[in-house]
Amino acid sequence: MSKLTLATTCLLVLIRSVQADLAPTQKNSTDGKVTRDGIDLFYKVVGPASGDYVLILSGGPGEDIHSMQGIADELGKKYRCIMWEQRGTGRSKLTKYDASTINLNAYMDDIEALRKQLHTDKFIVVGNSWGMILGLAYAGTHPDAVRAVVTIGSGPITFEYLGVFSDNQIARLGACELEVRDFWKDPAREAADSDRAAFERLRVAAVAYFFDRKKALQMASELKPEDYNFRVPPAFLNAEGKYDIRPKLKSIIAPVLLLQGRQDLAGEANVFEAHSLIKNSTLAFIDKCGHMPWLEQPEQSWKIVDEFLAHLPNN
Repeated sequence: MSKLTLATTCLLVLIRSVQADLAPTQKNSTDGKVTRDGIDLFYKVVGPASGDYVLILSGGPGEDIHSMQGIADELGKKYRCIMWEQRGTGRSKLTKYDASTINLNAYMDDIEALRKQLHTDKFIVVGNSWGMILGLAYAGTHPDAVRAVVTIGSGPITFEYLGVFSDNQIARLGACELEVRDFWKDPAREAADSDRAAFERLRVAAVAYFFDRKKALQMASELKPEDYNFRVPPAFLNAEGKYDIRPKLKSIIAPVLLLQGRQDLAGEANVFEAHSLIKNSTLAFIDKCGHMPWLEQPEQSWKIVDEFLAHLPNN
């Protein structure tokens, strides 16, 4: 499998969550936009009219923020949740996708521009998969701008761990799923409609992201091609190559919760190493749970997250 195919097929989660109505305690829903280097970056704030900002980071890179709606629904009961449309996703369109527009520093600079526009000293950052990578990298690069980080579902912290993620995904696919995947890898179908081919491969791989196969099939049935921008992952990998965010983890000073399902595709070694490098981190596992704990084991997930956030130091 080529590096670009690896990035496109498994550089993090592509599953769309069930869309729920906003909780009745939410009092605020406002749209906003940050413009940086001629690029318009959009967001929506949901939740109470005041209080801590929670920056929500979706997976991918390239996944639409609506995949994280369930997280905003829950945390928006207490916090101002920023549904951040990362560059290349949702309404945050780009005119080109290459190393000049898709790279780790650009993503982090976007977040800094957002923080300054909102006139807030610190974010609480919540991320899944690629959102974990970006959130931790931002917290290590701008340690004074982060009050806490919550990662829900592990993102590979190095290129090598991305390989583990890919291997685990393939190992969990049955013969029928592999047959469908190979069908959409056919060069003629790829040439005819590369986005459609990538989407169909990712949809059939959805079963690998869950412990509960029924939930996986339900999520796969709800996926839509517009939920993901398939031009983003190869551009990111071209820019960052054999990426490694471990040096940034050593600079994080904020409390960090690393919440992971025991059956997460990223593997436990990845999150154990992250835990060992982050000075003030808490590691929590949930049994019978894959890559998206808030979807597969919501009661346990929110109990752990709520307890962590309730005991943050006041600063």
